[in-house]
Amino acid sequence: MAINKDNLINKFGIHIKVSDLDASYDFYRKLGFKETFAYGNKHFLSKLDKSIPTAPEKYRGVVFEIGNSLFEIADGHLAVKPEVFKQKIKCSKVSAMLHVNSLSEVLQRCKKHKIDVAVPPRKFPWGTREIVIKDPDGFVLVFIEKLKS
Repeated sequence: MAINKDNLINKFGIHIKVSDLDASYDFYRKLGFKETFAYGNKHFLSKLDKSIPTAPEKYRGVVFEIGNSLFEIADGHLAVKPEVFKQKIKCSKVSAMLHVNSLSEVLQRCKKHKIDVAVPPRKFPWGTREIVIKDPDGFVLVFIEKLKS
């Protein structure tokens, strides 16, 4: 998909403030998210694959690229008060929609890694099958598979 250079916005990303970066990083990796950048202290960065670009920072974070979108998790941010990171997400007003080729593969990963499925597979009249999973902080992820007609 070509990006129109006249558009003001040319890429979308979401930044999740997590209470336990190690648990969240492990969770997202188990679901197949691929990191493209990380930042943090030397100890944290030393645990990551050496092919991932990194930068030193006083707090830790990982950026995953999904298609032409970015999904970032971090345990700190210069513009966010530290107490925000400890808060659990108590409502599902905002969720991420992740379009996948195979919902069965997502379900297999969940079973293998003991990740709870909040809402089991359901077919919708608009031609999709979907499941809902919550991350360690309660952030809602909706995995969507387009059904073949």
